[in-house]
Amino acid sequence: MGVAISLAGKNAIVTGGAGGMGRCTALLLAEAGANVLVSDMDGDAAEAVAAGIREKFGVKAVSNRCNVAVKAEVDAMVAQAMEVFGRVDILNHVAGVFGAVDFLEATEEDYDKQLNINTKGTFFVNQAVLRVMIPNRSGKIVNMCSQAGKYGFPTNVAYTTSKFGVTGMTQSIAMYAAPYNINVNCVCPGIVRTNIWERALDDIRRQGGDAEAYFESRLQGIPLKRAQTMEDIAHMFLYLSSSYADNMTGQAINITGGRVMH
Repeated sequence: MGVAISLAGKNAIVTGGAGGMGRCTALLLAEAGANVLVSDMDGDAAEAVAAGIREKFGVKAVSNRCNVAVKAEVDAMVAQAMEVFGRVDILNHVAGVFGAVDFLEATEEDYDKQLNINTKGTFFVNQAVLRVMIPNRSGKIVNMCSQAGKYGFPTNVAYTTSKFGVTGMTQSIAMYAAPYNINVNCVCPGIVRTNIWERALDDIRRQGGDAEAYFESRLQGIPLKRAQTMEDIAHMFLYLSSSYADNMTGQAINITGGRVMH
């Protein structure tokens, strides 16, 4: 009896799909048989991912340029998915930003950027997708959160605030969507050294800090003694997008090497 995850015939949207974890997630969904709309603020990069999916896996794959903090662009993204696929079965909302700015030095712009993209963007994308899932009375929504959605970090207060919002929002939307047989969960990675992390380390360098020491300090206290990989995170997105997770909703799953255990 086979136990491999199959998403054959399913249609998925992956936001942030041109970045490290988003790209890895989009590729895994396609490998499992799903058709994928790859969305990203970098439209050319999104198209490169979609083209690679079409060539390697033979499923339908299209690209979309979208700033998830702009409602009109989110609505257009979902409309494109409906036009191409006819329905949306899966949302993997990976798009987000990360910043490490000293609390007393942080500006209103720093705060707004984190909340607009990470929290308001999650609101807009979940709302738009849920509207087209409800008539089908089925669907899987998986949001990107963070271990910073579980406990506070003094080095990135605005980011932590935005991710606590994602945790609570996911739980609330899960309650709203449950009567329609739609599962809504989120994934909380620990330390994954993606391009987003590299930009945050650059921020620390510009502030005169020791970026590598900061990164190493964040690895302390991980029982499994390593940072997480993009594949570690993408595998959980794949699982939560599948029928294996039919009885899971409102969960914020830690992928932290044991750093967070609740």
